Amino acid sequence: MEREILFRVVVQHNLVTTLETFESEQNMEIPADNLAVTLLLASKFRDSGNIDGSYVFRSIHSAKDFALVALDFIKKLIEKSEKGLETHNFYSEPTWLNPSLKKKQELSH
Repeated sequence: MEREILFRVVVQHNLVTTLETFESEQNMEIPADNLAVTLLLASKFRDSGNIDGSYVFRSIHSAKDFALVALDFIKKLIEKSEKGLETHNFYSEPTWLNPSLKKKQELSH
C-alpha cells in the first residue's frame, strides 16, 4: 500500500497549536477544498462551542491557509465579544421590565 504524505493542523482550546506532516497508509477521508473544511470548522463551533480538533490536508498550502482561517475565526469572535463588553454599561441600574407587574400597577391606580 502506498503511503501518502499529509499535513495536519491541530487546534486545542480554540488555538492552532501544531502544523505537522505525517504519513498515512489508510485511505483517509479528506475534504476536497478549504471551503469544505471551513464549513466543518463553523459547524463544529456551532455544535460544541469550540473548534478543537485535528484537520488533515493534502498540501502544506491548504494547511497553512486553514490555520490562518482558524486563527481569524477566533479573532473575530473575540472582537465581537469585546465590542459587546465595551458597549455595556456595568454601572447602570438594571432595567428588568416585568410586563405582568406593570399591568398590576396600572390596575391599582
